[in-house]
Amino acid sequence: MSAASLAVCSVEGCDSHVQKEGHNLCYVHWKKSRQVAEEPTASYVATPQIAPPPDVSSVFLNSTSLGERFNLDAKQINRVLLDLGWLEKDGKGWKPSELGEKLKAKRTLHSKSGVPFVLWHQDICKSRILQKAVSEILSIELEPLSVVQASQISEEAADKTEGFRDEFPPTIRASDGHMVRSRGEAMIDALLYENRIVHAYERLVPVEQAMYCDFFLPEYDLYIEFWGMESNPKYKARKEKKLEIYRQNGLKLLEIKDTHINNLDDYLISQLVKFGFKPR
Repeated sequence: MSAASLAVCSVEGCDSHVQKEGHNLCYVHWKKSRQVAEEPTASYVATPQIAPPPDVSSVFLNSTSLGERFNLDAKQINRVLLDLGWLEKDGKGWKPSELGEKLKAKRTLHSKSGVPFVLWHQDICKSRILQKAVSEILSIELEPLSVVQASQISEEAADKTEGFRDEFPPTIRASDGHMVRSRGEAMIDALLYENRIVHAYERLVPVEQAMYCDFFLPEYDLYIEFWGMESNPKYKARKEKKLEIYRQNGLKLLEIKDTHINNLDDYLISQLVKFGFKPR
């Protein structure tokens, strides 16, 4: 059969004849139709679902969040971590020590101030070492003097004579190991230790009268007195005598009142700067 006698391709606009009788497509369009038939129908390939990264805020805790786990504020928990050797000063902020880094702590910067601070992995809360250290600082913060002891100490605490010191030995261990007599003194001692300030507790003041200071800072030749019971008239009278001795002998004195304790970090550091201390 001649090509002229075969039907024309059924594809609109195509004038080519089909190759075989009974077909309705020319060779070109027949081949194209075969290719389309042989190609697999495109199937939907689901995009792999990648699990989102863990929420950093739920895995890592700043000092405020970590402190809340132990009923401490940020300053208190930082003091504990510093005592444990897990935290170090970094300018106006903090960074993890080598030990802290082993506990998965990481240094970061505050988005606005740029001050460095530390994020602690939540696993640190399971540390028995940390739990014990927190228990110790809570005992310092919360343990009040007994009524009997407070009334007896108020008579002599202003000058801390030998008799007083023998009769009422210090019973509270501060974070650097010093044994002190009150919560306020423990907090002062801890802050001095935290800022790497060498200090002596209850040093004999070099004056004619037998008198002990609360703290002495040899680097600054500075004495510190904590007035914790000024509401007691006898205590207040002894305080005034003691102040006069400091004045007469030209000794440098930094006074801390009970009202300063709640804001001790800011108050004490600002006062120490006046005597030459330079915060790291």
